Amino acid sequence: MLTNSIRLFRVAGIDVGVHYSWLVIFGLVTYSLGVGYFPQAVPGIPAAESWILGAIAAILLFASVLLHELAHSFMAKARGLDAKSITLFIFGGVSNLAGEAKQPATEFLVAIVGPLTSFVIAGASYLVATTVTEPRIEATASYLAIINLLLGAFNLIPGFPLDGGRVLRSVVWSITGNLRRATDLAANMGKLVAYGFLAWGFLRLIDGDFLGGAWIALIGWFLHSAASSSLDQVILDTRLRRVRVGDIVRPDTFTVPPGLPVAQLIDEVLLPANKRAVPVQLDGQLIGMVTLSDLVKLPAEQRLTARVEEVMGGRKGVITVRPSDPLSHAIGLLSEHDFEQMPVVEGERLIGMLTRADVMHQLLLREALDV
Repeated sequence: MLTNSIRLFRVAGIDVGVHYSWLVIFGLVTYSLGVGYFPQAVPGIPAAESWILGAIAAILLFASVLLHELAHSFMAKARGLDAKSITLFIFGGVSNLAGEAKQPATEFLVAIVGPLTSFVIAGASYLVATTVTEPRIEATASYLAIINLLLGAFNLIPGFPLDGGRVLRSVVWSITGNLRRATDLAANMGKLVAYGFLAWGFLRLIDGDFLGGAWIALIGWFLHSAASSSLDQVILDTRLRRVRVGDIVRPDTFTVPPGLPVAQLIDEVLLPANKRAVPVQLDGQLIGMVTLSDLVKLPAEQRLTARVEEVMGGRKGVITVRPSDPLSHAIGLLSEHDFEQMPVVEGERLIGMLTRADVMHQLLLREALDV
C-alpha cells in the first residue's frame, strides 16, 4: 500500500485503502457534480440535495475504480501472482502486486480485465439510466455510465503505465520473446502519450483554463514519471535476474544477547560500529532485532536500566530473506518497508546482513560494466 494511506478494509486477503490525496479529488468531483452536473441534469433540484447527490456519485465513481482494481488483483491471484493491496489516490487506483508476470498471457489477462470491468459497469449503469423514471437515479446512473466508459477507454491507451500499455507489452513480448524490448516500446509509447497530455494541458492554460489545463498537465507528468519508472524497473530486473541474496550478503553475524543493557548496546555496539540495527540471538537462534527506531522511542532515563529484550522487535516482526532468494525480491522488501538492512537467515541461523548500501554498490557495478 502507498505510504500516507489509510487502510479501510480487506477483501479476499487484499488490503484496500485510500491515500490522503484521494480526499482532494473526492472534494473536486463532489463540487463539480453538485454545482455543475446535477443542477443541469435535474432542473429545479435544491442546492443541498444536489451536493448530496454529488457526494454519492463521487463515492460510486470510486467504487467503480475499486472494482476495476479488484478485477486486476483477482485475475493476478488466479494466474499465480500475489495481490497485496489496492490504494485509491488522486489519479484513480493502483494494485500492489508482488512481482511481475512471468508469461505474456498472464500480463495480457491481468491488464485487460480492468478496462473490461469498467465497460461492464458502464453497460449496467446505462441499463439503469434507460429503464428508471426517477430523474435523480437516472442522472446518477447516466454519469456512471459515461465516466466508466471513459475510464475503460482511457486505460486502453497503448502506453505504460496504463492497462493498454501492458496489453501492448504482452503482445510484443509474445511475438518477440523479449521482455526488455517489449517494455521499451510500451514505455516509450507511454512517454509519447504523456507528452501529448502535457501539450494539451499547456494549450488549455494558454486559453485561460487554468484549473483544467493544470490538471491535464499533472496527468501527463504522472504518466511520464510512471512510464520511466516501469522501464527502470525492468532494466533493474534484467540486470539482477541471476543474482541471489547470498551472492552479495556481508558475512556479518555479529549479534547481541537479549539481556544486554541498552546503555551498553549504545556505547559499545551502535556508536563504535556505526550500526542502526543489530540482530538479537539466544542459543544460536534469531529471536528479534533491536533498531535505532526502537531506542529512540525509549525515554533517555530508561536507557540506563532497560535491557535489549524490553525494547527489541520480536522474531515474528522481523522480515528476513534467505541466501537463495532473488536479490530483486530483497530489494522490493527493503523499499516496501523502508529498511536500511535486513537479516539473511538459513532456517533460523543467521548468515549475515543485507544492506541497502551493498545493494546500491552491486547495482552501480553492474551498470558500469553493463552486465
